Amino acid sequence: MGTISKKIGRYAFVDTAAGSVAIGMNWEPSFGDTLLSGAGDWDSDPVSVAGVRVVPWGRDNNLPGRVRDLLEKNNLGPGILERKTGLLYGQGPMLYRVAIENNERVQRWVDDPEIQAWLDTWDYRAYVRAALVEYTHMRGVFTKYHTGKGVRVGKPWIARLECLHSAACRMVFPEGDAPRLEDVTHYLTGDFDSFRSAAFRKYPAFDKWNPTRHETAVKYHSLRSFGRNMYAISCFYGSIPWLENANALPEIIKHLNENMIAAAYIVHSPQEYWQQKEERLRAMHPEWQEEEVARALEGVRDDLTRTIADVMAGKRNAGKFFSCVDFVDVDGNKQSWRIEPIEMNIDKYIDAQAKISRIADSSTTSGFGLSPALSNIIIDGKSDSGSQMLYALKIFYGADTQIPEEIALEAINDALRINFPHKRGVFLGIYRKMINKEDNVSAADRAGNQV
Repeated sequence: MGTISKKIGRYAFVDTAAGSVAIGMNWEPSFGDTLLSGAGDWDSDPVSVAGVRVVPWGRDNNLPGRVRDLLEKNNLGPGILERKTGLLYGQGPMLYRVAIENNERVQRWVDDPEIQAWLDTWDYRAYVRAALVEYTHMRGVFTKYHTGKGVRVGKPWIARLECLHSAACRMVFPEGDAPRLEDVTHYLTGDFDSFRSAAFRKYPAFDKWNPTRHETAVKYHSLRSFGRNMYAISCFYGSIPWLENANALPEIIKHLNENMIAAAYIVHSPQEYWQQKEERLRAMHPEWQEEEVARALEGVRDDLTRTIADVMAGKRNAGKFFSCVDFVDVDGNKQSWRIEPIEMNIDKYIDAQAKISRIADSSTTSGFGLSPALSNIIIDGKSDSGSQMLYALKIFYGADTQIPEEIALEAINDALRINFPHKRGVFLGIYRKMINKEDNVSAADRAGNQV
């Protein structure tokens, strides 16, 4: 009977008498299956954590952690999301006022020493970067508001903001029959991977219209997901099964390459060779019983099999050879070893795997919401032209930056309104410099002359 030697994704590799066989079956529900098949009512089924009823994030209340683990094994996702974050961040945050010119909305960038002095008292740029990372991955941002001492006497003042990790935040389940995000009054923070009770803390929800109510509070800023009342869902949520397949493929190919002897060769050994081995064992150990002789002979077979496998299997053994001695049996017949190759159609196998990989990569990248021209993805050795990248960048800046910017910077702009009510109309935004085609740039200012 074969034994399962390794499991990779949905594939089990079974060692049999005929060799190693890869069998693809649903041995257990995958991450994608548990998330996408009957996702259930996360919003209406609370779970208890450290004695507090919270709104679960995913069926196992660990969606951020599972997404993190999935992306860390993927060869495309982290790079695409990092590029998307970089495009959203542009040249960084700046203060601005909105103006109307020629019936167009424009941003007039301003320098306000008073507001800038407050921003410089805490690392606001790090906050903005962290908020954009949280948004691109989970489409929402948890922010902790730290108020100044003046809040004790009723004077509103936000001292600084802190961007929390999504994996460490959950909403406390609100009261009522049909709870909504607006009804959440508290948040629970802590280690939801190990569930160490000492690490959990409960914070009230921040009320921007009554900022003096609490000295420290938490607020969830997010883009509403259709059909969900609480947490937002990642833009690549539907691509999770493809992410799993893309992650498993390299390991499957590596395992097959390292164990190719099982499917690539049949080793023929002469029966006379083993009869002589058995006779020699009996002569060396006349006191052995039949079981001991059989066990010793089986050990010799295993050692020889491992030796042949070590020589013949794996791409790192190129140049090695196997030697044996031909001999003649008692009837005068020539006996010899034979290693017979099996037709593997390796080219078809590799081509099929490459096609699967391309489909998985395409399905994966489309889910991240960034054009391949901006993702730095090279397909079949070809990359997009500069014109394609430029037009993709223009579309991205024109259509895909405003909502992420409003959500990621909502907490800071609320703090500006609270701290500086006399500076009405001043907001923090992201400055992005548009790149022109080289044809539209004077020769002296072109990139080639600036290096």
